[in-house]
Amino acid sequence: MGGRKAVYKLSGSPMIKHVFDRVANLSKELVVSCKAELMALQAMFPAAKIIMDKEEGKSPLVGLASALPQIESEYVAVLACDCPLIEPRLVELLLRRARGHYGAVLRWPNGYIEPLQAVYRTKPLLKAVETAREMGISKLGELVASLGDVVYLAPEELKSVDSKLESFRNINSPRDLLGLE
Repeated sequence: MGGRKAVYKLSGSPMIKHVFDRVANLSKELVVSCKAELMALQAMFPAAKIIMDKEEGKSPLVGLASALPQIESEYVAVLACDCPLIEPRLVELLLRRARGHYGAVLRWPNGYIEPLQAVYRTKPLLKAVETAREMGISKLGELVASLGDVVYLAPEELKSVDSKLESFRNINSPRDLLGLE
């Protein structure tokens, strides 16, 4: 992307702002984990807690290890900054399905899961993140399996609120922006 994806401009606004604006009405507790751009994010999202990652690293586990201790809610939606088409109703559905369990995650027919567009119970996720990091695990997908009590949803169930599953459309290159702007 030629720089940090979170602040890459999409239709004139940083990609992370698209994500934030789409889900901001879902909770009173909004937390943004970041590696940089602290001041810019604080100005952009004055109602949110902006948590600077406590250490370097490219794994989402670094951000989760920094942010999860700051979260008071029983459940947390873990959303990627590079999926600007997140559908709020999808997050609500994931939360409903996660209730009483440690999480709710999309599992594709090929077995691949989407751990970054998911809802988890906060405390068990934090414990699993800490354990995974002690064991040298850096992939969130590997950690999800260790949670145990996770509800895996089929794409068909999520299509009831996001017919094309655009919530999972990940922007990794300018080419991925085709049709968005």
